[in-house]
Amino acid sequence: MNLSHVFVMAIIAAFAVGGCDSSKQVQQQKKEPEKATREVVKVKAEEPPPPDDALAKVGDRYVRVTDYEKQLARLSPKLAESESGRKYVINQAIESILLEKEAEARGLTKDPVITAKVEDFARNLYRNSLLQSLKQGQIPITDEEAKKYFLDHEEEFIQPDRVHVSLIELGADREKELNSLYKQLKAGKDFADLAGSASKHISASRGGDLGFLTRRQSKAITDVAFSMKPGEISKPFKTPSGWTIIKVHEIIKKQEIPVAEGIKRAKARMEAIEAAKSFDALMKNLRAKNKVAVYEDKVKQLRKETP
Repeated sequence: MNLSHVFVMAIIAAFAVGGCDSSKQVQQQKKEPEKATREVVKVKAEEPPPPDDALAKVGDRYVRVTDYEKQLARLSPKLAESESGRKYVINQAIESILLEKEAEARGLTKDPVITAKVEDFARNLYRNSLLQSLKQGQIPITDEEAKKYFLDHEEEFIQPDRVHVSLIELGADREKELNSLYKQLKAGKDFADLAGSASKHISASRGGDLGFLTRRQSKAITDVAFSMKPGEISKPFKTPSGWTIIKVHEIIKKQEIPVAEGIKRAKARMEAIEAAKSFDALMKNLRAKNKVAVYEDKVKQLRKETP
């Protein structure tokens, strides 16, 4: 066998070996995805099945029947009567979980402003629940008791008579000056301008405007004001603080309410007052029971300025 023949045979053998290696690589590449696929299937198969009462899954959490029932109670039991209503309730439960997760991820659950609001809400909820329970233990208030309370405090339940008044006021020894001002008003001088320039009352900066007053407020003024008509200017008269002229802008009559409505409102207020008394007594007992102590010396050392 000559040298050239040997060289040709060597080349053919090399191609044959390479071909075998390539086919092995192709077969191996085909097998690897199949192996990976089997591994994925195996991992999925190892995941625990959802709880029997699970209705939905959100990440690592489940919406369970108890969650659905709580959400249903918050919204409306009638939603359970239709499939769309039930799905709506479940989706609301899902959104609640999503909101909680996102709030945690953004650090909102540790935000001091938000946590303070949550604490305030919880405290008010506890307080209102306690007040409600205290009301249930009270002796019922009769209609007669409520009627008497309403009639004795009628103006506290309705909008009483009100009069919108402006005034000009000078000292007790300045009657002549006030008479001169009165003449200017009768001649057409603007009341607000004159009050702003001449009145010694604190309302001078507002043109003498006192706003709306009831019969129980500033009686020396309102007794005169309610005897006048809107647009009228009074003659000078003396009050405990000096000589005065007033102008009436508007009179609003009280808003009457039926006695039955008054009894209803009075009863609600009386129940609230009794509940508040019971609450104060409860707090007093709880302080004694829990041995509350305030360290006065430490309190005095607190910063006086606002942090």
